[in-house]
Amino acid sequence: MMKRIFYQILFASGMLLFLMGGTGCQGRHSVPARQTGSRPVAVEAIQVNKRTMALPIRESGQLSAKDQIKLGFLTGGIIEEVNVDEGRSVTKGQKLASLNLSEIRAKANEATLAWQKASKDYKRVLNLYRDSVATLEQLEHVRTLRDIALNNLHIARFNLDHSVIRAPADGKILKKLADAGELIAPGYPVLLFASTEKAWVVRCHVPDVDIVKITPGDSAHIRFDAWPGREFTGIVTETGSAADPYTGTYEVEISLDPSDLKLVAGLIANVEIYPAGTLQAITIPFRALKEADRMKGIVFRVKNGKALMTEVVIRQMLDSCLIISKGLSPGDSLVIGGLEDLMPGMPVKPVRMP
Repeated sequence: MMKRIFYQILFASGMLLFLMGGTGCQGRHSVPARQTGSRPVAVEAIQVNKRTMALPIRESGQLSAKDQIKLGFLTGGIIEEVNVDEGRSVTKGQKLASLNLSEIRAKANEATLAWQKASKDYKRVLNLYRDSVATLEQLEHVRTLRDIALNNLHIARFNLDHSVIRAPADGKILKKLADAGELIAPGYPVLLFASTEKAWVVRCHVPDVDIVKITPGDSAHIRFDAWPGREFTGIVTETGSAADPYTGTYEVEISLDPSDLKLVAGLIANVEIYPAGTLQAITIPFRALKEADRMKGIVFRVKNGKALMTEVVIRQMLDSCLIISKGLSPGDSLVIGGLEDLMPGMPVKPVRMP
């Protein structure tokens, strides 16, 4: 009886060991190969290189006409009329404004009469001098009075002519500074006029670290919010030689190349100036960044068949790429595709993505 119980226990133990051994063997063969980390992940990679490039200087500016003139009257008086409004296009010689001419015209008539009388007196004394009746001193005296009267007539007529403002060229009225009925002093501006006969210019202000890099003749690209998606080209024509006392910046003038698009003074411009000097720099595409925080980012390099997480310092962001100042070297293999599930240390296989 005791033997029978012993053999039953021994048989049961053997079956248990057999089942356990079978289960362990099956478990080892069911682990997929991809969970062991031995299969490399396909990624798109490029070789990092330095390239020669012109680093743009980016600023904002404002569009204006090359020539802007403040138009006013030579003499003071009451404004009779202002015939144009702000933003109006005008042609050369067009009447823009005028003073009340009553007093000015009266003075011109008075000067005309004075000159006519002085001319007659001179002729009369000249005849008397020829007849030896008048002396040379008397002749010179009336000649002087005649010349003074003639000068006064020229002044009166000049003031009369300049009591009317006419457009000095084809252009636009940017600002109306006075209106009809106002009493205005001599020389005080009435209209701000911009000539459109010459190219438009964009004026922007740059700090001292950039003004030393810019020289006349440097190329520039300009974009306006009013014309989204359109790019204008131009060249630097003038650079400031002294800083603005309030901002400490220097003015740069950029002349735009001719364009058929409608431009108006005052448009805000986004400017990229390309100095003549170039530099050697490492650039990478935006999609190479796994993460970014301000001017630092995380990328992945391929080294010894594995993904190596690397921190880079971004020097400047351009429209199509990033300029890297630290973290990458020429010849590095940089991952630019397949970053979604990539982790540090994972085996990778660089491939060419379609």
